[in-house]
Amino acid sequence: MDDAVKRNQEKVEIWGDGTARREFMYAGDLADFIIYALNNFGRMPGVLNVGLGEDYTINEYYEMVGEVCGYKGFFERDLSKPVGMKQKLIDDTLLSEFGWKHRYSLKEGLEKTYSYYKSYVQ
Repeated sequence: MDDAVKRNQEKVEIWGDGTARREFMYAGDLADFIIYALNNFGRMPGVLNVGLGEDYTINEYYEMVGEVCGYKGFFERDLSKPVGMKQKLIDDTLLSEFGWKHRYSLKEGLEKTYSYYKSYVQ
């Protein structure tokens, strides 16, 4: 997306119809969880999913990333490409019971990640 902004591209291609749902997490939140888990290791469940517990469509991810990067073009869906599994979402019940919750929303995580990227790549 950053490249599309730099090149002033009119369109960005999305594979499939963009309706598949995915869950992503800001790396800083994962690091925070690891520290929390180490400090509470004795009461941590043996098996535990870590994530936001909410998902978004691929279309929504492209829109959010486009907004964060300042993309002004449009998205074109290539229906000849695979859509992928319809949904990948964790059950965060045990995570909540363990007492940990992510700090950053998806958009905040994207903004922090993009800011970091720009400071090192450009």
